[in-house]
Amino acid sequence: VLGHNGAGKTTTILALLGLIRPTSDRTSVLGLDSARDGVRIRQRTGYVPENLRSHDWMTVEETLWFVSQFHPTWDAELQSDLVRRLELPLDKKMRELSRGTRAKVALTCATAFRPEALILDDPTSGLDALVRREFLEHVIEVAAEGGRAVLFSSHVLDEVERLADRVAIIVGGRKIADRRVD
Repeated sequence: VLGHNGAGKTTTILALLGLIRPTSDRTSVLGLDSARDGVRIRQRTGYVPENLRSHDWMTVEETLWFVSQFHPTWDAELQSDLVRRLELPLDKKMRELSRGTRAKVALTCATAFRPEALILDDPTSGLDALVRREFLEHVIEVAAEGGRAVLFSSHVLDEVERLADRVAIIVGGRKIADRRVD
């Protein structure tokens, strides 16, 4: 989903997740009605919000354990692999982490339970170029693994071109285009 800041990308995502109700039309994810089945959608969908919030007093390890308790399908082996590949400092408190490392923790939390879909709301905003590239490469790996659907919102055209098969453009809260990237 491509659109400038304030175009309605985050609002659309919140409606898809059943966290707010759309003012018109209906939304669905994985064949489930967002207004009626929000909890089931969130159980089956990994989500990385634009504004990352965490329990700052927890370590990375505690954060991963805490999130894992909400997901019966949590894959401890996948978590270990992600921690290693993303070089997450398990003993550091969340408040001590850079924005980029926080984003990597959020991505680990969103993918370690092997969700059927992944929703990323402008997750690279504020990240430096190297961390952004590393983050996007991991997203590509996650999407390729098991044919998982990924919805990625951004206002950065080159990111969208690099990641997307299909692009929807939102302006003023309305979808004005929905086409394959090519």
